[in-house]
Amino acid sequence: MIFNKSKKQGITDYNIKVNIYNGIAFSISINLVKPYFAKFAERLGGNDYHFALLNSLPALLSVFAFLPGALMIESAKSKTKITSKFLLAQKLIYLLIVTVPFLGSVNKPFLFVLLIGLMNFPGSIAIMGYQSSMGDIFIPRNRGRAMSLRNRYSDFSRLIISFISGQALTLIPKTPQQTIILYQIFFFIAFVFGIIEFIMLLRFKNRQDKEEVVKEKYFALFLETVKDIPKQKKLITFIICSLMFHFGWQMGWPLFSIYSIKILHANESWLSIMTIVNGGCSIIASTRWAKFADKKGNSLALALATMGMAVTPLLYVLSKSLLQLVIFNILVGIATAGTILILFNLLLEVTPDKNRTIYIAIYSILINISATIAPLFSVWLKDMTSIYFTLILVAILRLIGSIAFFIRNLKLNKCST
Repeated sequence: MIFNKSKKQGITDYNIKVNIYNGIAFSISINLVKPYFAKFAERLGGNDYHFALLNSLPALLSVFAFLPGALMIESAKSKTKITSKFLLAQKLIYLLIVTVPFLGSVNKPFLFVLLIGLMNFPGSIAIMGYQSSMGDIFIPRNRGRAMSLRNRYSDFSRLIISFISGQALTLIPKTPQQTIILYQIFFFIAFVFGIIEFIMLLRFKNRQDKEEVVKEKYFALFLETVKDIPKQKKLITFIICSLMFHFGWQMGWPLFSIYSIKILHANESWLSIMTIVNGGCSIIASTRWAKFADKKGNSLALALATMGMAVTPLLYVLSKSLLQLVIFNILVGIATAGTILILFNLLLEVTPDKNRTIYIAIYSILINISATIAPLFSVWLKDMTSIYFTLILVAILRLIGSIAFFIRNLKLNKCST
């Protein structure tokens, strides 16, 4: 039995297995439908600003979710149990999305975007709770291996499910109405795997539980953390560099969907192929990024990964066919795998153990304020100029963020010598 709680099985090995299966369920639940959010919105009658809102609205709602969620998670006796409640609430919204095409005169694309945003309210708290829980469940020595293995299997699951879903959405439906029905079926299946993810989260064995903090102390915890931030120099420099990079990263999100769907006319099959290539490269690259980070340090690894991300918008500018874009997604997958993995590891590295969830919440609020503005700004700028000009600007902004991480790494090396 994979969940045999025999004493012969170490807690760490057991938790690593649970983390892998939780990641697989998460990957299937998300990637069965998320790669096609923009295409589904278009099929419902959406425009470019709906594409932007698919990124901006979830980020905006996250801003209001992080702090109260962090206070509840940090003060709870068991982080995984309270996190699981928010995760369940997030997955239930998939069932509401299933009903959208049935509604008559309602603005369907906006309602879909709104539900995606609402789903991110409990979802962002669940992600934050998961991140903080991993800091407690795995000691730093095992954390990198645990997360890289999870990412590797998650990416492999993403590859398989993206291939199946993309081909199914392209080959099975014979009419636009049948395509919408198949989307509804996929959203329901995503809900089912979300429930499996919820169950896996409850399987973790914590190293220790703490005493639950009474509600009156929530605000005191927040004030204590805010007062301590000026003392956390590494955290402050990390946040500054991350914000510089993230704004450029987030500006590109709707532009990539617009370029793929509106300019190169990608259907679900092509979108799935790009996801597969991206995911396949992530599988290969994730463990290598982890080893490189262990050897050279997270700071240098992140600087190099973000440099690769800076090139991505230029690759879109150069792409004149979907085949070219698929080929360029090889580099995109490698760079993205390193950026996501090492950003997470570095965030845990620079946040103190005490009140970690609140530190992560403050960081996440700042990142999501940026994510609320950046996608809408990029679509507006595209309308004022052109998508090519805006993509080049995105590349420059990402490059500036990457250089900031390089400078941070150099200063850290000087301080350590």
